[in-house]
Amino acid sequence: MGLLFNSAFSVGLLFLTSFIIYLFDRFWVKPQRLRSKLRSQGLRGPSPSFLLGNIPDFIKFQPKDIKALTEDGEATHDWARFTFPLFDHWTKQYNFALGTYQVVYITDPHLAKEISLSTSLKLGMPFFLQKNSETLLGKGILTSDGEFWAHQRKTITLEFYVDKVKNLVHIMLDSANKLINTWEIEIEKQRETANIKVDEDLQSFASIVISETLFGQSNSKVINELQSRFKRLERAMKTPILVGGIPAYDYFYKWLLFRYIPTKSNLEKWRLKKEIHSQIMSIVNEQSSNVDVLQTIINGAKMSALGPAAVEQLIVDNCKNVYVAGLESTVNTTAWTLMLLAMHPEWQDRARPEVAEVCGESLPNATKLGKMKVLTSVIQEALRLNPPVPFIARETLEDMKFGDLEIPKGVGVWVAVMSLHHDPELWGLDPSKFNPDRFANGIGSACKIPQVYIPFGNGPHICAGQLFAMLEIKALLTIILQIFLFP
Repeated sequence: MGLLFNSAFSVGLLFLTSFIIYLFDRFWVKPQRLRSKLRSQGLRGPSPSFLLGNIPDFIKFQPKDIKALTEDGEATHDWARFTFPLFDHWTKQYNFALGTYQVVYITDPHLAKEISLSTSLKLGMPFFLQKNSETLLGKGILTSDGEFWAHQRKTITLEFYVDKVKNLVHIMLDSANKLINTWEIEIEKQRETANIKVDEDLQSFASIVISETLFGQSNSKVINELQSRFKRLERAMKTPILVGGIPAYDYFYKWLLFRYIPTKSNLEKWRLKKEIHSQIMSIVNEQSSNVDVLQTIINGAKMSALGPAAVEQLIVDNCKNVYVAGLESTVNTTAWTLMLLAMHPEWQDRARPEVAEVCGESLPNATKLGKMKVLTSVIQEALRLNPPVPFIARETLEDMKFGDLEIPKGVGVWVAVMSLHHDPELWGLDPSKFNPDRFANGIGSACKIPQVYIPFGNGPHICAGQLFAMLEIKALLTIILQIFLFP
């Protein structure tokens, strides 16, 4: 008995020692090694706290001398300096830590250009972002990496080429007309002027467009139910993104299985995820042969050499990916563009005659939308000032080199979109002003390094639906400008 006890004690001690060594390597040795490699190349950054990295700095930092207006009283439109002031403070330092996770923050336009032009599959999505979005997006085109991602990208992108997207403009126009009709009814009720909740209406508009494009589904009840479930699931899983970088959270999440404990929050997430899965598969079974986008997703999943259950899950995941991507960026960009046009009515006065000249009193089509140069410049400038994301987060899946910078495997590579979009060396002396004229002759003339104008992302993971989004936004704004004046 004593021998058995001693043996069990020895095994337990060995396990405990190995576990302590693992923790020491994971949370101290590895981060120090990566940080040393980065700093030996001249990268500098704030000193991290043990385990928490620079997360305390994000919390306590108070910005100074950030002005909302220029000297001549115009809005600077540089909202990221208010929202992420520490990034602006660290602009020339490049390296910081989220917990034990090391990040290289790219503000150099030449490095950003090289990253934008890279097609390497060794630069993928950060693990912690994949994990945080797993419940909502699964392992679809927005969250996967490597050859598995490449197969999905190659398949789905086919449906968002120019000729395919042009055939979808009628969906955008039909949905826009429904939205405008509700506004006209509301204005008539309130005697020629009305306060309208534009953000909610834009959500409904974009939801109808992406639902009909993806599912061929025009049943308003089904669309509203799906949109409602997505919204509730997004609210239920609102873990701040920086928490995902805290090593203690990472450890317990992964090894102690906190995400599998049936808490009230987890039960809500599981229920909504199951309901969304069931609703999407119900639509798939009814509509798959009638909708090109949906059929392409199904065919791509079947060709992925997965088992039947995994094929079904991949179909659902990519439907969710396309739905969410087609909803959020369109709504945000349209809302920002309307706000900027309201703040700068002189640009309404320039865009409206163009709409009248191209369209007359009729609805636009894909060809007419392509002729609207002023409106295109307005949208491009809105995307420059208010891109869908303030920085693009990637992770090196293997050791990589950009310029003279060698980045080890497992390091985050964050391209500072807002910083690049507001760099006076790239855009001239007024980078924080709303000035669509800078795009009058295209992106190549607007920016000294066009590859760092990246509102839709960069590299191989650039948004596959950017043309779809631009046409959708232009279609809605065209009809709005035909009918309404807005202060």
